[in-house]
Amino acid sequence: MSIPPQPPPSPQPYPQPGAYGQPGQPGYPGLPGQAAPYGGPQGWYAPPQKTNVPAVVAFVMSLVCAIPLVPLILGIVALSQIRKSGEKGRGLAIAAIVIHSLTLAFYAIMLVLGLSGALDDGPSTRRDTGGQVTTPRSSDVEDIRKGDCFNTDDDLAKTQEREGTQAGLSVRIVPCDQPHEGEAYAVFDLDAGPFPGMDKVVATAEEKCGGKALTDYVGSAAALPKTLEVFYYHPQASSWIRGDRSVTCFLGNAGGTSTGSARGTGS
Repeated sequence: MSIPPQPPPSPQPYPQPGAYGQPGQPGYPGLPGQAAPYGGPQGWYAPPQKTNVPAVVAFVMSLVCAIPLVPLILGIVALSQIRKSGEKGRGLAIAAIVIHSLTLAFYAIMLVLGLSGALDDGPSTRRDTGGQVTTPRSSDVEDIRKGDCFNTDDDLAKTQEREGTQAGLSVRIVPCDQPHEGEAYAVFDLDAGPFPGMDKVVATAEEKCGGKALTDYVGSAAALPKTLEVFYYHPQASSWIRGDRSVTCFLGNAGGTSTGSARGTGS
């Protein structure tokens, strides 16, 4: 008996490629339809830009009003570096330059106004034909004239208790018909030269502020109120270096204020 031959096996169909490759199969770079390794696209890696350090320092210093011109110079240097390196921070550098420039301009204006006297408290000092002040104004102690009445932040009562007390640098000169604490009756300068020492300065001030200077001002027959005492401003070693040689003798009320002048009609 013969066995009929078996039919040849039918060929297996080739698998159809999917639109995105076979699921579950790793892709290979460079082949169409295959995913890139690690599931990400191929390309360049760009590191993040750094911020220019001088730009940051300039900005911070401009805010804290640091050493003059330093933030301005650092800002200019930062802009130059940023143009070459492509770093971030251009806005910070420009802000530092603008802020510090405005700060310098502000201080320059204030300096000019201060030197011109525009910032003085109140209007400029006005005097009548006799030299008496008619408009109150803050002034340096060294600018007090004979006959000026003034108020001070100094405590005259404490000055009585302790000689050589450091006095304030300014007073407010007022017309003598207004309440005041002091009235200058003599002003003179000490001899030029090296500082003679505090003892010598005080001795000279006491000698010239007493006796004749006071009598000439109030009149020989005048009787001063008990509330008025003799005081004087004199230069310290620190102010002597700046050219201060002035001694100002004045009558002061340690317990409050006085109204009117102690000056005699003939002085």
